[in-house]
Amino acid sequence: MDRIVIKNLVVYSLILGLILGIISALPYVGIYALFAVIILSAPIVMLYLIMDSKYDFTTVKDSIISGAITGFSANVSFCFGYSVVALLINVAFNYSTNLILNSMLMKSPLWLLIVFVVFISVFVATTNAFSGFLTYYFVNMLRDMYERKNR
Repeated sequence: MDRIVIKNLVVYSLILGLILGIISALPYVGIYALFAVIILSAPIVMLYLIMDSKYDFTTVKDSIISGAITGFSANVSFCFGYSVVALLINVAFNYSTNLILNSMLMKSPLWLLIVFVVFISVFVATTNAFSGFLTYYFVNMLRDMYERKNR
């Protein structure tokens, strides 16, 4: 894979993760934002880059690696965005969006939070690697259907 493609994947997934992290502090919307980071961040970023002509699938291996990179970096920025918004809401309004996570953010040591974020990011990278794999086959199926129709 090209360095420019990896840079684009990381930058767009960091932006997507940060946006979803900020949105996840909202009640009733947060679960959908969490679902989007866990499963849908790789297809969203890959399809955006394909539509922007900055990325093209070459092999299955590239799609799996792209999904893992996207999932890991999106989850890191998701955790950062959520923790900042949750702490601001807790300090400003004395309201807790999630009691367990807020108590972890307020009372846990920094190294424990980093280990927790890395552990969850590896899990999200695995799920997004699989969804990137499915995106590869879905896009290739659509391309094959288009080519058969326009022969």
